[in-house]
This record gives sequence, C-alpha cells and structure tokens, in this order.
Amino acid sequence: MKSAAEIAMHRKAAKLSDDAMDAGLAKTRAGAFEGDILAAMQGAVFEGGGDYAGNEFIIGSGAGALLCRYYSGRRSLDAQDQMTWEWAGAYARYHAAMMRTVVIGKASDTQKRMHAASVEALEACEAAIRPSARMGDVYAAHAQVFDKHGFNDARMQACGYAMGAVYNPIWVEFPMFYEGNPLPIQSGQVFFLHMILMDSDTGLAMCMGHSMLVTETGVERLSRQPLDLLER
Repeated sequence: MKSAAEIAMHRKAAKLSDDAMDAGLAKTRAGAFEGDILAAMQGAVFEGGGDYAGNEFIIGSGAGALLCRYYSGRRSLDAQDQMTWEWAGAYARYHAAMMRTVVIGKASDTQKRMHAASVEALEACEAAIRPSARMGDVYAAHAQVFDKHGFNDARMQACGYAMGAVYNPIWVEFPMFYEGNPLPIQSGQVFFLHMILMDSDTGLAMCMGHSMLVTETGVERLSRQPLDLLER
C-alpha cells in the first residue's frame, strides 16, 4: 500500500507520462524518424522535472511493434505502418507506466477489432479490481475478453503489475496479474494494466495500458489520456 505522499509522487509521474504521450504523438507521422519521437517523449519527462525511468522507453515500428522489448536501431515510418510504445513517467523514482500502439495511415478492420477488444479488456480489468479481489481474477477478466474476440493466440500470459519507487534495470514492482495469482488486492496500491495483442500471423500489434490507483470502491485512472484508436 502506498502512503498519501507516495500517491502524490505517482500522480506527478502519471502527468509526465501523459505529457510524453502528447509529445510523441506530435512528432508521429509518415516519414518521421523513431529517434525524434523517442527524444520528444523522453524530453517531455525531463522538461517536466522528472527522472530517467527504471527501464528504457520501448519504441518499435513495423515488425518491431510486436517485439515489446527495447532494441537498438532506428527507422523512419512508412506511409502505412504501426508503432508500439511502452514508457513511464518517473518522479522521485516513482513510476506510472503506459502503453499504446499507434497506426500510421488508416487502421485496417483487423486493427480496429484488436483495438476494440483491448479497450474492452482494459475496462473489464478495471471493473474486476477492488479491495480483497484476487490478482488472478483480474487476469481472468483480461483473458476472457480477448478469447471471446478470437485473440487467444495473440494475448500475453500476464496483464500488468504494481508500480512503485524502483531503480534500473526495470520499473516493475511485484505483484503481477497472472493466471491463478491468489494475492488479494488492497486499497492504496498502484498498478500498471497492459492489454497486449501481438499477432504473428497477421504481423499486427495492438497495445493499450495505463497506471491506476486502487480505491476503497474500485479504481482511479491516473492518466488523462483517452482510449481512442490512434491514427496518424
């Protein structure tokens, strides 16, 4: 559980995450260089008084949008492309991670279905979070939605984890949302929920995620960003 002072730090980190997303989207278009987008996102955190995050900002386009891990090398975006971001604002080492996939050009029908399923899964997870609920129940809510939409093979075996004051090499704080996790959720915890679809058959990715605070009655999103399909 986080103290009131710690929650205030997470709120500052979440604002920095939102600002980084705004900065990245402002640079994202066909022909844009990944390095410029990454610099804008990281720069927004520093300009807002934040810190280096515990993990590198993850940015990958084209086939790299499915990697979901940091890798070396930068490319420019094609006229029809995709880009996955996973990043975190950090303030006094407290983190608020986020995740999005941005479509360059027009989203296909499959990408639209993937996005709709990701939003539904995220909202189902938020509805499942409340004090005394089990961590595994949240994972089950995520899996049920994706499986219903036919994305069983594209989803991950976890859908989030706790946030806290952490250091390199990762920003992950335990516990995690995975199948059967019996740990009870407590008011005052901060979690990062990530809905990840990586479909190797179609070569498409769609990811959605943000950090949230567990309250006495449910959840409070710490991000101000909407869950819209992002096309640039």
